[in-house]
Amino acid sequence: MNPAIENIGLEKCTSCFACFNRCNLKAIKMSLNKRGFYYPIVDKDKCIECNLCSNVCPVIRNTNKNRKKDDLKVYAAYTLNEHLRMLSSSGGLSSEIAQYILDRNGLVFGATFNKDFLVDHIEIRDKEDLQKIIGSKYIQSNIHLTYNRIKRIIDEENKNVLFIGLPCQVAAVKKIVNSEKLITIDLICHGVPSINVFKKYLMEKSKGKKIVSYNFRDKKLGWTKGRVKLVTEDGLEYTSIKTEDPFFNGFICDLYLNTSCYDCKFSSVPRTGDITIGDFWKAPEEIVDEKGISLVISNNEIGDTILENLKVNNKIYLKESSLDNAIKGNPRIVNGNLRIRKHREDFFSDLDINDFNYLFKKYIKPLKRNVYDED
Repeated sequence: MNPAIENIGLEKCTSCFACFNRCNLKAIKMSLNKRGFYYPIVDKDKCIECNLCSNVCPVIRNTNKNRKKDDLKVYAAYTLNEHLRMLSSSGGLSSEIAQYILDRNGLVFGATFNKDFLVDHIEIRDKEDLQKIIGSKYIQSNIHLTYNRIKRIIDEENKNVLFIGLPCQVAAVKKIVNSEKLITIDLICHGVPSINVFKKYLMEKSKGKKIVSYNFRDKKLGWTKGRVKLVTEDGLEYTSIKTEDPFFNGFICDLYLNTSCYDCKFSSVPRTGDITIGDFWKAPEEIVDEKGISLVISNNEIGDTILENLKVNNKIYLKESSLDNAIKGNPRIVNGNLRIRKHREDFFSDLDINDFNYLFKKYIKPLKRNVYDED
C-alpha cells in the first residue's frame, strides 16, 4: 500500500495526485477503483519506502497561511464581457483571471473534457484555447503529471502559472510547487461523484452513440435554470433542467461521492487558493440576473491585486458582500461534512448489473437534497 495511505486510511484519500507526482521512482500509479474514483497504487518492487509521498500528502501535512474567517474579502462579481459570461457556468471570473495571467506571458492549467468525455487537466498558453476549460465539470479530473509540469515551467521558463482546481488539488499542487509564481484558484466544491456512474449515465443518454458535446450548465434557459445538454455525432440531443437530470440529482444529493468528500478537510477556512470562486446563489437581489453571478473570495494579497487590477481596467463588476451571505448558498465554503446516504453501498452493488433508469427510480428519485433522516 502507498505509505501515505497507510498513514491516513484509504477513506481519507482525496485522489489529489500529489503522491503520484512526487514519486521519483515511478512506483505509484493512479487507477480508477471499482467504484470509479482515482486512487494511488504502489509497485512494491519499486517502492523504497522513502516517505516522499507522505511528505506531500496534503491530508497529512497541510500548512495554510491564507486569511482567516474574519479577514476574508468576499464579493459578488461577473465579467463585463457578455460573450464570456454566457459561456461560463456562473459569472466568468475564472476566465477573466486566466486571461489576466496569459496577457502577462503566463500559463494556465484547468480542467477540460477529453475525447471520451472524462476530465483531464491541461496546459493553456493561448487565449484562443481558454474555451476548452470554461464551464463546470462535475467529476474528478485526471491530473496526470500536471504538478511536475508546473514546477518545471516555473524553474525553466520563469513564468507565472495559474492553476484552477478543487480545494484538495490546490493544496496538493502547493505541496509540489513552492513558488510565488504559482497562482491558484480553488473552486467551491460539493464533492466529486463516481466516474463509473457518469460513464454509465452518458452511455444510456447517448444511446451508445458518439458524443460530440456535453454541458453540465447550459444557460439557454438562464443561470438559475441551467440545463444539462448532450449532443451526439448523428444529431441526437438530450437536454434536461439540471434539477431533473438523473445524474445531477444523484450527485447533488450526495449518493455517490468519493468517500473523503463526506468529511472534506479542504472545504474550510482558510481556503487553499489565492482566490476562491463559485456560484453566488444568494447574491444581493439588486444585481441578480440570469446571466450568472460569481461568488469570489480573495484569500490573500495576491488575490487582492488581481481583482483590483481587473476592476480598475473595467474587466469585471465587483460588489463587496459578506461571508455570511456567501455561506447561505454555499455552506461548503466552511463546512466539509455531509452525511453518507443510507443506501450508498446498495447503489454501488447494483451499478454494474442494472441500467441507469432502474438505479434512478430505486435510489435517486426518492432522495431529497440535504434531508438525510428520511432516506
